[in-house]
Amino acid sequence: MRGEKEVGIKITADRMIDLSNEELEVLNIDTISCYINMGDQSYSDLETVFPEDVFRFMDETGEVAKTAAKSPALYSEFFGRFVAEGDTVIHLAVSSGISSIADNAKTAARDYPGKVFVIDTLRLSLGIALLAKYALRLISEGESDAEKVVALVTAKIPKVQSSFLIDNLDCLYKGGRCSGLTYFAANLLNIKPVIYVNHTGYMIAREKLRGSQRRILERYIRNTFERYPNPDLDLLYVVYTTYDKVVQEIVESIVAKFHNFKRIEFNYASCNCCVHGGKDVAPLAASVD
Repeated sequence: MRGEKEVGIKITADRMIDLSNEELEVLNIDTISCYINMGDQSYSDLETVFPEDVFRFMDETGEVAKTAAKSPALYSEFFGRFVAEGDTVIHLAVSSGISSIADNAKTAARDYPGKVFVIDTLRLSLGIALLAKYALRLISEGESDAEKVVALVTAKIPKVQSSFLIDNLDCLYKGGRCSGLTYFAANLLNIKPVIYVNHTGYMIAREKLRGSQRRILERYIRNTFERYPNPDLDLLYVVYTTYDKVVQEIVESIVAKFHNFKRIEFNYASCNCCVHGGKDVAPLAASVD
């Protein structure tokens, strides 16, 4: 059953929020997808195309898919549906450091002064989900001033840690996001970069680990918790571009060595993450006290 709408504030987000359709339904969060372009065909992320389609295309053609933000006009149309119902919209946008999505959403918001607020989350994937859940909690606790919710969520952004371990650089190289020399060296030395989203919303390399992904998962998780030693133990999100039950069990057992989270939730990543990160990407996202 779809969740109750609270005090006229509607939370929306870009589909890169990477929550399941079932959870989005329960939370009453509507999303708008970016475009995934494969060859001469264009699709909407997690609506008309899914990760397995992206990887099949890349395996069969040797090409990488491409991503594109939807236009301000389409964002305006999306927001207009909820404004027409009397809602005030708070939209959580993908980091402006990696996409024009936030700018397009902000442009569209000007069509609805005082009725649509766009938060540049400076985060992606389940980092956005944690901020969305925080906004919903504020609303459920009785906060009815949309501008105050925006201010509180914005203040929460630096406390949301999100990082990911990349298994190989194929997609980054083919997409022009790393040099041939870096690509060659990474393959030669079996280097797995850990990427994190910094305070300005840009993705940068935090460290470079060597070895197979399963062997270095513990180092990645340990290093993350050493950098952020006081996570909110209510929830840890783990998202993956390709599912492996054994890896999930390994992650759970490693995390348990450091913290006793009340819940660890595993979700599939959006096609956008798959396009840029490739197969076997393992990101973690958690709030930091």
